Amino acid sequence: MVAGRAERLAFAGLQTARVAFYGAHYLAARLIARANFSDIEKPKHKMPSLASMLGAMTALFAQDWKNVEVGLYPAPLNILKEARRATASINYLADIPRVVKRQKRHGHSEAMARGEGKPRYYRQNFHYQTDGYLSDRSARIYDFQVEALFAGTADAMRRRAYVPVAKYLEGRDAAKTTLLDIGAGTGRFLSFVKSVQPELKVTALDLSAPYLARAKRALRDASDVDFVEAAAEKMPLPDASVNISVSIYLFHELPPKIRIAAAKEIARVLKPGGIFILADTIQYGDVPGFDGLLDIFPSLLHEPYYATFAKTDLDKLFGGAGLKRVDSDIAYLTKITIFEKPSACPKKRG
Repeated sequence: MVAGRAERLAFAGLQTARVAFYGAHYLAARLIARANFSDIEKPKHKMPSLASMLGAMTALFAQDWKNVEVGLYPAPLNILKEARRATASINYLADIPRVVKRQKRHGHSEAMARGEGKPRYYRQNFHYQTDGYLSDRSARIYDFQVEALFAGTADAMRRRAYVPVAKYLEGRDAAKTTLLDIGAGTGRFLSFVKSVQPELKVTALDLSAPYLARAKRALRDASDVDFVEAAAEKMPLPDASVNISVSIYLFHELPPKIRIAAAKEIARVLKPGGIFILADTIQYGDVPGFDGLLDIFPSLLHEPYYATFAKTDLDKLFGGAGLKRVDSDIAYLTKITIFEKPSACPKKRG
């Protein structure tokens, strides 16, 4: 695949437009919620400058384009799809006052009345969003909320999680390879994966029925897709049944004990030689000058388990489950860490 100058310029123009569009929505949310910022604890670390954040954004998109140039995936230039996604703007803006009121009164338990039978840690209003993860309304605007929060960079950060998938598939038959997306949400990442690797067998696993319903719609034209409504710590999947497992922005929303259980489950379902790709928030010390952001994020938006995750030793967490870290990558505010399940060693003869 050789990308031309015109395509590169179109890519740059689209990403600039996305940052401006979603960034404006983020600023609108900040403006409406400005009275609440006096309640946020002062960060222990220095906040990054605007210049450093814009520089990191630029580096994110530069690497994204390099991945296109080397043929890892096509240039994301579907203007029609972007326009359809942008229509969620009205619902997003309409929901901001509700989120702000909830934030003001620290109202993060409204979702407890929903999701009967779901784990207690899950039944809360993460991000102070309406209904938590437990309604069709929430599922409809979630992707827009995430893009606004990250000022139009969320999709580019997610795409970096596909890079180790592509590397794993080199020399392998995609039709005989299985990928599990743990906490698949609305299917945003899997839709991208299937657009690049249509023969890959994938499973979308999530605790939210409304979010899985959105994922089914997003993947309705794809083949070899299974949908499983279950928790990461209790996956109803056979031992050693998955080649690749992926988790994107899930682990920072799990309590510490649940993270341990989920890590063990991931190791259990992986085949020997299989890989697990964790794409989640950067942690303390990962990006010089960005630690102040990690200080304020838990109180800015309801993220009760974020602070402990930001300090978690990932090698210890997944090493305790039998997985070994083999690589890592920083994509702006996201860290992609790749773990491998060692292949079974043949027994030595006596």
